[in-house]
Amino acid sequence: MKKFIIVGSGTSGLIAASMIKKTWKNKVQVSVIYDSKKKNIGVGESTTPIVHLLVENYLKGLYDLLGKTSTTLKVGINFKNWIPGKEYFHGFPELDWQESDGYPSALYTIINERYNGGVLHNSADTTVPTNYYRKLNALHIDTQEFSEYVHDLIKDQVDFIDDIVEEVHSDGKNITGLTCRDSGRLEADYYIDCSGFDAILLRELNPEWNDISDILPLDRAIPQQVPYEFDEIPSYTQAEATKNGWIWKIPIGNRYGTGYVYSSKFTTDEEARKDYNNWLKDNFNTELKTDKIIPYKPGYYTDHWIGNCLAVGLSSGFVEPLESTGIHIIVNQVETFIKYNLSLKGLEYNKKRCNSLNRTLYKEIIEFICLHYNTRREDSDFWKYMSSNQTEWIQNFAEKCKQEFLSSDDIGEDKVFWTVDSYIQVANGLDMFDHDSIKQFLDLQPDKEDIIERSNSFNQELEHSKKTVTRLSHKEFLSNFR
Repeated sequence: MKKFIIVGSGTSGLIAASMIKKTWKNKVQVSVIYDSKKKNIGVGESTTPIVHLLVENYLKGLYDLLGKTSTTLKVGINFKNWIPGKEYFHGFPELDWQESDGYPSALYTIINERYNGGVLHNSADTTVPTNYYRKLNALHIDTQEFSEYVHDLIKDQVDFIDDIVEEVHSDGKNITGLTCRDSGRLEADYYIDCSGFDAILLRELNPEWNDISDILPLDRAIPQQVPYEFDEIPSYTQAEATKNGWIWKIPIGNRYGTGYVYSSKFTTDEEARKDYNNWLKDNFNTELKTDKIIPYKPGYYTDHWIGNCLAVGLSSGFVEPLESTGIHIIVNQVETFIKYNLSLKGLEYNKKRCNSLNRTLYKEIIEFICLHYNTRREDSDFWKYMSSNQTEWIQNFAEKCKQEFLSSDDIGEDKVFWTVDSYIQVANGLDMFDHDSIKQFLDLQPDKEDIIERSNSFNQELEHSKKTVTRLSHKEFLSNFR
């Protein structure tokens, strides 16, 4: 039996514990060390569809989660004022509609000037499709409530130790043990670092840090919950750009989770609090009621698996909350660790493979988030900086969108997170496509006539599907489980 010690019982620690125990069952002993006085940060309350893998394969399914928590459904993200006065929607595409014959589905609608993002689910409204549970399981969750839910599911399988780690012992290559205030010295075969930004285990192994603050300088967040009685519940997250960052708005239960993300390089905490307070008054007729400011360093560790220590979630790095990648990263990291370590031998080849895949994931997330800032706004020092400090990839991608269109092959095998349609939705929302260039792109295709024929057929089928798909009130759908 292999022993695992997980430090931290926040979202990442509990997800790691549930996935590890569910995979190896009686082959492993899992202990979670946590400080009961510490609560979750509560920033990552919106997810990507990968949460379906977690909920269905490692927990007790979507309906159980909906029935026992205030979780709501999410079909996409509405972006407001990233180009001032404009909104666009990044909807999660139906899996059956993502690609056809090597071309992204968006091509067939764009060439007929009928594209509006997300294929079937492309608007910021208060409904969900009735087949939601099969295809689009992104969620809005209360992280504290979600953690309590997962804890209750695994509490009889995992040893929870309410204690504080006072010292981490290391030989420079592996963690050799922990000294806790009450429990004394504890040892294990594997140590999972879920201690958040502090990374108290991984940092003992001299990891290399990749700072990305030059391209994504946002490094502060102010969260606030806003009580709210919904007549109808939105089925989307909203990300609203401001002069020095952006504000999230997430519907959960009988409240909105909101928060302001900004850069300390371009505004002070006092100014940020004032700007956020004005937004709260304008949108909810309420005042800022928290003194909490969450500082973070944007970046990631080159290797998140070193020796016998695996860093998961915030301990491995953090980009920013845009596009709700936090839980996606957690699930992906643990799933990859499991896939490449089924023997529990911790082979160096497997570590290198996991670390390489994790770096690829972070790089893709960084590129995709940078894409959202390609707004060409110059109405503040922050936006002037973002417009003039674009990465080489963004510059090349923008030129590609302007001069040609995107084929499925243009988002290659190194892209593992989003499909080509997600890139198209954001680029189209930011007015990055030249429609004359799209027509020129079409003229160059050897199967142009077939594409046009498929386009007409595709759009007829799409219109039929939109008319026949059953959509329910989001609030009514959730009432079936509560």
